[in-house]
Amino acid sequence: MNARLLTHLRHVDLAVPDYDKQLDFYAGVWGLTKVAEDSGISFLAAEGSPESYVVRLRRAEEKRLDLVSYGAANPADVDTLAERLLAGGVELITRPGKVDTPGGGY
Repeated sequence: MNARLLTHLRHVDLAVPDYDKQLDFYAGVWGLTKVAEDSGISFLAAEGSPESYVVRLRRAEEKRLDLVSYGAANPADVDTLAERLLAGGVELITRPGKVDTPGGGY
């Protein structure tokens, strides 16, 4: 039996050309709270979420999905997931390790 090592969705990172409009939408309509900002990137949190932020918006010329981040119970599970991906022929851009962006993690 395969154990399910992913536990939850941590955040979604979006690149948008209409950054100010999207920031107004996520903060106003969705009710997210801006918890950090750094030159064209905003991190937005959801009340009640265990994650530091659930949406990251980045100012960009083209609209795209930058990243979907999932959570695991512990670093060992993250390492196991990475090994499974490698065994399946997936090329990893980076190996698992400590994350230094807002929200942190491994």
